[in-house]
Amino acid sequence: MEKVNKFILGIGGLTVTALGIYAGLSNKEPAKYSLEWIKKLTDKNWEIEREIVRQKFCNPKYDDVTRIRFQNLLRLFDKVKSDRDWAGLKPQGPAYHREHGFNLYKP
Repeated sequence: MEKVNKFILGIGGLTVTALGIYAGLSNKEPAKYSLEWIKKLTDKNWEIEREIVRQKFCNPKYDDVTRIRFQNLLRLFDKVKSDRDWAGLKPQGPAYHREHGFNLYKP
């Protein structure tokens, strides 16, 4: 009888564990400040969250390693915004006359 109880409890434990893993993996929101999370932000929320990260980056109370992480997050925010603004088009430089002439050094 004791073996049967252990078997039933073992199967029940495995079932609960499997359901917990399934629930944890499905319908999971992306981690905050991940690329997927930043892509889902609206423009207004993007500005708010980027400003929070920028203020943390400028704050001298954080050590250099943490501030470099904030700087990398700022670059990620800017990359997402740039991709949204260009919407698949190739970015082009300014079309004004440069210092030494327009198209002077192209081969």
